[in-house]
Amino acid sequence: MIDKHIFADVLIEGLDDWVPIDQLIWAAREGAEGRAWKEFFVELLKFLLESDLIQIGELAEDGFLPWKGGVDEVAQVVVDDLESLSWEPKLGSRAWIANTESGNEIARPLIDR
Repeated sequence: MIDKHIFADVLIEGLDDWVPIDQLIWAAREGAEGRAWKEFFVELLKFLLESDLIQIGELAEDGFLPWKGGVDEVAQVVVDDLESLSWEPKLGSRAWIANTESGNEIARPLIDR
């Protein structure tokens, strides 16, 4: 299990809006603690998806559109997208994060941490 304080800021930000994937990259870099941060990013992403705390998708005219597929499939699409951008999502990643209701429930008590 991954300590919730590693991803707390991502979920807290997700209470108000969709979150760009670079926020999760930042959390992984900060929380990797000597491990390869890209590997930890994938572990963190899969943990959040498997725990039903977030959805990954893209922004469209109608709002947030979650990507279809299993955890491994969605995680691989995110990694492929980030690889195409040399892990610099400010260059235009398609991947965005939306909290689920479970993610919101975890985030609310963390606001005043």
